[in-house]
Amino acid sequence: MRKSENKIVIISGGADSIATASINKFCKSGAKVILWDTDEQKGKIVVANLKAQKCTVDFQKVDNTNLEETEKRAKEIYEKYQRIDILINNAASSIDAGESDWSKLIDKSLSGVMNCIKAVSPYMLLNNYGRIINTTALLGLYGDVNQANYSAVKNGVIGISKLWALELSKHNITVNTIAPGYIDSEYINKNTAMVIKSIKEKIPARKIGTAEDIANAYFFLASDEANYITGTVLNIDGGYCV
Repeated sequence: MRKSENKIVIISGGADSIATASINKFCKSGAKVILWDTDEQKGKIVVANLKAQKCTVDFQKVDNTNLEETEKRAKEIYEKYQRIDILINNAASSIDAGESDWSKLIDKSLSGVMNCIKAVSPYMLLNNYGRIINTTALLGLYGDVNQANYSAVKNGVIGISKLWALELSKHNITVNTIAPGYIDSEYINKNTAMVIKSIKEKIPARKIGTAEDIANAYFFLASDEANYITGTVLNIDGGYCV
C-alpha cells in the first residue's frame, strides 16, 4: 500500500507552483486532493493539467476569509468521503507591506488559516486522526526593514499553529508550520538576474529552493512517520537562517 493511499487532502490558499507540486506528490502516493482557492479560473486550470497527468484532484472555489463558506465546503468533502485526513494551508501571500494592506493581510494570511482549521478539525476529531500544516515565512521568524505588517501576520500563523497543537495533539492530530525561504516562483523571478545572484550568495546552499522542496516538507509532516512531531516550525531555506 502506498503511504497516502485513500487519504483525503485539502490544500488551501494558493493555486500556485507549490500547490501543483504538492498535489502531484500526494496523488502519486495514492491520496485524493481537493484544492481550495478564490481564483476559480486559475484553480480549474491547475486541476485540469493535473488530471491530465492522472492525478485524483478536484477544485472548490473557497474564500477562506469567510468562515461559513469554508465550513460548508468542508462539510461537503466529509459527506462525500467520510473523512478529512490532511489540511495544508498553503497561503504564503507575498503582498508588499504597507498600512493599506493590513486588513487584507490579516484576512488572507491569518483569519483564513484559522477558518480552515475551525472548519476541518471537527471532522478530524471524529476519526481521531489528522495532519494540519500551516505556511508562514522566514519573516515570521525574523523581521526586516519595511516589513512590519507582513512579519507580524506571519508570526501570528506560528502562534495559531502552536495553540492548535496544544488543543489537538491529544486526539492524534498534529499541527506544524513550515517557513519557506527563497523559492523559485513568479514573485522571485520578477527580480533582475543581479538581485537573484545576490540572494543566492546569501544562502549557504547557494541556490534558490524549488516548489518540490516545499511539497516534500508537506508530505513528510503529513506522514505517519511524523506522528510525534507537533507544534514545530520547519525552515526550508537552504541554510539562510543558520
